Amino acid sequence: MDDDALASLIEILWPDGGAHGRQVSWLLDGARSPDIAGLVGASGLAHTCLFGGELHPRLAAAAPYLVQLPAGSPAAIKLLRQGWGQAWGIFTFAGADLTQARQRLHLKKFLRVQTEQGRKLAFRYYDPRVLNIFLPTCTDEEFSDFLGPINRLIAESDDGAKAQEFGLRHGAMQRREHLLAGR
Repeated sequence: MDDDALASLIEILWPDGGAHGRQVSWLLDGARSPDIAGLVGASGLAHTCLFGGELHPRLAAAAPYLVQLPAGSPAAIKLLRQGWGQAWGIFTFAGADLTQARQRLHLKKFLRVQTEQGRKLAFRYYDPRVLNIFLPTCTDEEFSDFLGPINRLIAESDDGAKAQEFGLRHGAMQRREHLLAGR
């Protein structure tokens, strides 16, 4: 990721420079790279795994991790520089009062879906390629339920050239596309 694209992404994630205390988190998909779990662990950033309990090392390596990204944090910038454009995950935005534990509990609810035939399947909605296809099929009510206590979501698209923002306004899903400079 070049410096111009990184500056664009930072402006999208923290338009106020982090002044208003909103939380930005990256829900990373460990299955996208064997390096993610190690990078998250070594980053020093607050994080939690969406999978519960004691995990086999291979499952832990492929698990989804919710990582808080403080504005201006060198560790957050390093992670963004490495992962943007790689479909590593989606960004969540929440008020300062929403704990990481509560956000985790909400996001865990969507890890499994049931087909019309009753089969239970894993749902890797935190893969931006999946989210960008799934969310436009949701009704406003379904999207509102999906967001829950979260304010908005961002997923990369076009190999990181764009960021798709999904939010709720007056009870309706709003989608906004951001083009990153230098991409």
